[in-house]
Amino acid sequence: MFTWYRQSALTIVHLSDVPGTGSLGSSEWFRRGWTLQELLAPRNVVFYTENWSLYKNLASSNHKTDIAVLAELENETGIDRRFLRNFFPGLDDVRSRLQWASLRRTTRPEDVAYSLFGIFNLHLPVMYGESAENALGRLLAEIVSQSGDISVLDWIGEPSPFHSCFPAHIISYHRLPVPTSQPNAEEQSPASGQQPTLFKVLQKLCVLLATSLLPPFLSQFLLPSSADHRISPVQRRTPDSYASSEVYDFYSLARVPLPRFFNRLLALPCIAYHVTTVQLKGEDLSLPNYTYDIQASGLMQLEITLSTKLENVTRPQGVLHLVRPWHSKLLGPSAELDAVTEQQLLSGLGSPFNALLLTQLPHNEHKRIASSTLITAQPIDRASILNSKIRIFNVV
Repeated sequence: MFTWYRQSALTIVHLSDVPGTGSLGSSEWFRRGWTLQELLAPRNVVFYTENWSLYKNLASSNHKTDIAVLAELENETGIDRRFLRNFFPGLDDVRSRLQWASLRRTTRPEDVAYSLFGIFNLHLPVMYGESAENALGRLLAEIVSQSGDISVLDWIGEPSPFHSCFPAHIISYHRLPVPTSQPNAEEQSPASGQQPTLFKVLQKLCVLLATSLLPPFLSQFLLPSSADHRISPVQRRTPDSYASSEVYDFYSLARVPLPRFFNRLLALPCIAYHVTTVQLKGEDLSLPNYTYDIQASGLMQLEITLSTKLENVTRPQGVLHLVRPWHSKLLGPSAELDAVTEQQLLSGLGSPFNALLLTQLPHNEHKRIASSTLITAQPIDRASILNSKIRIFNVV
């Protein structure tokens, strides 16, 4: 269906519930699931009101080129105007695309997922009669399998019976996950006298740590004078293994494989922090909510809120981990990146991040424990960053 709308010369949208003097935002059309691709796919769109008058009497042959209409569409849908004007289906900006659909409804529950197949340019079986959770789970599993994108793991709410790392309902993606004390996203590069963003720092980190220069880099990094030292980036190598028993340090970062689904098991590379202390801080049985103080090795003490008591979702003497999902594709291309100081790398990795709470199951498998709020974690110090280990968690 996406292709059908993309190839149209003109798409006419009749907003039957918008009077002549009304606004776009009042229409149910913007709250339906299938209409998301009807908005994004066509290059030329004209809106008509309930009496078949041109919206606001705009005589334009394409309302997507009208600045006022674009501003209304952007405000109503939360979709940046660059996507409204020139959208390409695929697996870029996965988390944002899920957010666009998060408040939309469909008559048949499964269509919440099916209506997004074209948005992500994925070809999956349509199986009417399956549960909405299963349909959404299949979509998210395919996104991870094809792209390795772990932004789909950033959500809060009820976990899906399909997989513990996925939400039961797409509305869980409505809130974009940003750690509360994360550095300003508009920080400039060192050339302008400011620090680069965490995203840029990690882009360069992946390149630097994938080279044979890494051992001397780490030894120099521990020296006070290292803050002004720069190393030029080189090409990153390809991930090569899914051995769950193997542990990776930053000497072997380039060999860490991308996340992948095998049947319903997610092989998820993570920087792991073992939970050492759990203390119930408070509970609200009316919600219900249970708040815990958590101490994990290498992390500052933090607070988490769960909808279920931990002892109800963990085995007796069960092992808990707070993890930072990791994969290189989030860091972007490695070509033509500027050199970066070692101090900037340390600063980037020391910034807050959204963590997942995993509990260990039999047969070396793990399960995510869903939280009622974002779990924002932060490494304690330089040593905890440099001593971090990456391992593959088999999550069900």
